[in-house]
Amino acid sequence: MKNVIIVGATGATGKQLMQQLLNDVTIENIYVVHYRPTPFEHQDKVTEIIIDLANFDDLAITVDSAAEIDCAYCCLGTTRKKAGSLAAFRQVDKDYIVNFGTWVANHTKAQLHVISAVGANAKSASSYLQTKGETEQLLRQLPLSALYLYQPTLLHGKRDEFRLIEAVAYYPLAIISLLPFTLLKQQKPIAIEQLADAMYQLSQQVTSGHHVISSLEIQEY
Repeated sequence: MKNVIIVGATGATGKQLMQQLLNDVTIENIYVVHYRPTPFEHQDKVTEIIIDLANFDDLAITVDSAAEIDCAYCCLGTTRKKAGSLAAFRQVDKDYIVNFGTWVANHTKAQLHVISAVGANAKSASSYLQTKGETEQLLRQLPLSALYLYQPTLLHGKRDEFRLIEAVAYYPLAIISLLPFTLLKQQKPIAIEQLADAMYQLSQQVTSGHHVISSLEIQEY
């Protein structure tokens, strides 16, 4: 039986991934880390841990239990508009993610699966892609048994909030991706369910090292 830990379980992708984890009969325990109670708190195999995401040192899992965690999932992510400022966005999409990755590296031998973005680059002129790139760089420096970085393009599907940019960009990107060029095919919007399925399916493998899962690869799920 396996044990897993997830942060960001209430987001669009996190919710989809949680359903797969809950339905997986080989998983005994799911540790859900969040800053407030979640809809999953009453599920039989869920142990909910409420902490300040700025300080993962407070994560209340015993050393023995942490050592037995097989897989860690990070589905954290926000937008600058929702966060309220660039600094607040970077706190969620960089600091919280790296803090979680550091805890995983220091306390477990688990694989770490993290949602990034296509075009992530620490030297990008885009603050969004720059933040994603910096986060990837910092995660690569951690002594993780295995690191999976998922780089989807525009995500589409059911969300708790309406995102105008996603709605406007969806159709142009969908049309462009039909052209017979690899670079353009990579721009095809990714269904949230596809990303969650890719994370779940790839986490079933026993691997080591760093893996970048491109938008084209995610489209296969």
